[in-house]
Amino acid sequence: MNNSSATRSPNVHAGAIDKLVSFGRKKDGVVSIEAALLFPMMILLLLGTIDVTHAISLKRKVAVAASAVVDLTTQESANVTAGELDDFILAADAILKPISSTDIKVDLVNYERDGSNVTERWSHSRGGCGGAPSSMTGSALNDLTQEENDIVIATVCVTFQPLVGYINGGGSWEIEESVAQRPRNGLTLECNNC
Repeated sequence: MNNSSATRSPNVHAGAIDKLVSFGRKKDGVVSIEAALLFPMMILLLLGTIDVTHAISLKRKVAVAASAVVDLTTQESANVTAGELDDFILAADAILKPISSTDIKVDLVNYERDGSNVTERWSHSRGGCGGAPSSMTGSALNDLTQEENDIVIATVCVTFQPLVGYINGGGSWEIEESVAQRPRNGLTLECNNC
């Protein structure tokens, strides 16, 4: 009997070691676990790539829209009306399609310089972006203007909601661009009913 218990012990240990070795070699389910861990990350990566591409495209469209609005405005002769400015703002709507015109905000501001003071001559907006950005006020605006020569600044802004924001509860942000130009058909540009 002693011999049988002595011979049994190595077999029990060998069986346990064989089971551990075979467990380490089995690959059943590993791919499923890896996929379950990586799939959400891959979806977020895909949506993030789509968001970045969309944001870059929208930023470029907003810049083109601001440029078009200020370009149309500064091509006018000495006077422009509020109705004409509303028509120029429609150019931004056409450029930024399919975004709804109610989601597109546009500001047009005309500044004049009198000596060392730069003052707002007139402004017109739809929705309101908050006027000229801080980069085009103060000393920067003083550097842009010349005596008795107006400068018109168009600011276009659109709210951007990323796809990833819908998933993780993140918010939206505003994409904004401003373009400044001088009147082309004279030194100043007056606006009636602005």
